[in-house]
Amino acid sequence: MAVLLSYHGNEESNAALKAATAMTELTQTSLVILVATPMNADDERTEMDAQEKLWKALEHTSVPFQVRNAPANQSIAESVLGVAQEIEADLIVLGLRIGGSRVTTLGHNASNILLDAPCPVLTTTEYIFEQPHSHASTSSHRARR
Repeated sequence: MAVLLSYHGNEESNAALKAATAMTELTQTSLVILVATPMNADDERTEMDAQEKLWKALEHTSVPFQVRNAPANQSIAESVLGVAQEIEADLIVLGLRIGGSRVTTLGHNASNILLDAPCPVLTTTEYIFEQPHSHASTSSHRARR
């Protein structure tokens, strides 16, 4: 059993990596990282770029991990769901883009993973692990008025 991370080398993936590492430590299991190849020919990111960013981010991690490359002939969703079943994943972690409206549309791959996952799915955004702004002090200041 393990935590499965879908990694693409972007900010959302880096936030998801932090969440996946934290969940791996919490559950005392291992982390399987699936590096996805861009399916869009216009996407300038490469698997090698994602790998470089991933290894740099993993330099100081203490959790046991395994890195796999997603097959180029499968969608990201198919790859993630297939690996999740193969390793009997306890959790899948995805990084999502911030934005949209009150009724945000998820991408095709994220939607498929969320709907068809054989285990719980944790989603994060690129801002989840930033230091909080002064929201706490603002709300406590308002409460004193």
